[in-house]
Amino acid sequence: MKRIYQFLLLAAGCAALTTACSDDDDSYLVRETDSIRFASCLASSKQITLRCNGSWRTVIPEDAGWLSTSPSEGVGSGAFEWIAVSATHNRSVERTATIYLESGGRQYPITVTQADGAVVYGAPYVEGNLIEQEPSKSRLCFTYANAYGDETIDVSCTLSGDSQGLSVAGASVSLVNGGATVALDIAGTPTVPGYAAFAVSVDGVQIGTARAKVYAMSEMPIEGLPVTWEFCPVKGSTEDVNALKARQPDWVTASHSLVSEDGRAYITVVEADAKTASAVNSWGYNDGHAYLKGLYTGDYWLQKIPVKYLVSGTKINCTGSIGGSGSSAGFFLIEYSADGQTWRQAGGAKSGTFNNTEVTYHVRAYDSPLFEGENTGYFSYDFPVGVTINSGTLWIRYRVSANVRITANNTITTGGGGSTRLKGTFSVSVVDENMN
Repeated sequence: MKRIYQFLLLAAGCAALTTACSDDDDSYLVRETDSIRFASCLASSKQITLRCNGSWRTVIPEDAGWLSTSPSEGVGSGAFEWIAVSATHNRSVERTATIYLESGGRQYPITVTQADGAVVYGAPYVEGNLIEQEPSKSRLCFTYANAYGDETIDVSCTLSGDSQGLSVAGASVSLVNGGATVALDIAGTPTVPGYAAFAVSVDGVQIGTARAKVYAMSEMPIEGLPVTWEFCPVKGSTEDVNALKARQPDWVTASHSLVSEDGRAYITVVEADAKTASAVNSWGYNDGHAYLKGLYTGDYWLQKIPVKYLVSGTKINCTGSIGGSGSSAGFFLIEYSADGQTWRQAGGAKSGTFNNTEVTYHVRAYDSPLFEGENTGYFSYDFPVGVTINSGTLWIRYRVSANVRITANNTITTGGGGSTRLKGTFSVSVVDENMN
């Protein structure tokens, strides 16, 4: 309907023009429109109608070289005919030019506008957190749009602010048709908390600056804690034993490990260097506990806990319960390490004389209880750690600190006697001092 209406208008125009040109050898040219707009920056064409009763041609000035027509000339019979006006792909800002249809010594302008075709770049931003003393896994990103797909750009970055230890390598990037995201790795390890700035340039022209916080380790929530291990608190049933077997199958394998409830941390047993007593033996699940025999002076239960952002001065809590037969190791010292080599004693240790031996300890083990409410060898200690672990392992051990048995009247029985066991809930957590 719209096209019919246009034809009617064109016909009316022709009638008027015929009257107007009666003194000009009766020649005329009527075009459907005197303006065209291409909404796309891509190569495009539009058809319009014209009516001419003589020869005509297209005149394209130098500043309109991005335009063309098909056909570019013809001889009209007075009937309607089609002409296609085409524009090449625009790679710059919006542009406008005028072409002309020429006939009978007169020119009829058609103004053509094409949409902005310059590649548009979004504001740069940093993806991922930058954390003091942690190798960066972040990326410097920006988006682009309006690309044709055959462009290649050179991207560079200038760092400033608290960016010590970081770098961003320049890159040559091939664009895809339309748009996408460019991402450059931020390499290195930030050494100073604060704010880092990344000024991004494309082909030498700055497109923006990304500003990102470099977090101090102390600002990050500690990852990896709390962690727990669950054992039967008292003498358990057959069902308790079977449940522990199902949860901790590796306790009786060569690895002799107990996995935490969330599957991230482990408890193992380590024997002292140059140990003279018989080796640890008889690994089992007796009474629903992690059970073994043969712990001797210097041997220890070892917790290996993956953590991140643990800073010196953080107060942690160690909780658990150690039991055993009366002839087994009776006293344990809690120590911790950031590398498993250099050990520090936890705060809050006690001291006393047992079996004529001066003993320093945190945990005094007790004979395995039969019922709730009996003395269970339960312990709970809060203490600040004196190490910083950005991303690694917190090692905590419960080391046999003296050759004194649970009954405190003799030395530890070695070999096949002297069972020791972990009972109840073992846990390591961060102390929330705001709750105190």
